[in-house]
Amino acid sequence: MQEITGHELSSKKAEYLKYIYMQGDVVRTTEIAAHFSVAPSTATKTLADIAKAGYIEQLPYHGARLTARGIDYARFLIRRHRIVALVLSRYGLKPDEACTEAKKIEQCISKDLTDRICTSLGHPMMSGCGEIEHDCFCCPRTSREEDNLESGQT
Repeated sequence: MQEITGHELSSKKAEYLKYIYMQGDVVRTTEIAAHFSVAPSTATKTLADIAKAGYIEQLPYHGARLTARGIDYARFLIRRHRIVALVLSRYGLKPDEACTEAKKIEQCISKDLTDRICTSLGHPMMSGCGEIEHDCFCCPRTSREEDNLESGQT
């Protein structure tokens, strides 16, 4: 698996990837086009570019779904967004403002910097945008996760 740097996709393509991840399994091209207020042909071209990079699989007449690589990258993108939004909220922005502003700057934040911010914040669990999924290479196990492992639960 290729290591994530945080700069693999343009901000628009990253938004497509996050949207597909948040919607679930297969997302129709027309649904994606409507969500981003673009023509279906524009959505199809963008999806083809993302598929060429290996993040999604295009299913003719059905839509698109994430590959394993796409799932990993989408999780990182969402984690990065939520960490950046959390930082901004700590500077007095309301959650919706922090989310909007985070979208404007998150593409500039690498995976390494995301991990460093996460560490400096004490590996936060929540931001105004939602739960922050932990990265096993950055965040230590929580006591709840350790308790589950000791009792045989996962």
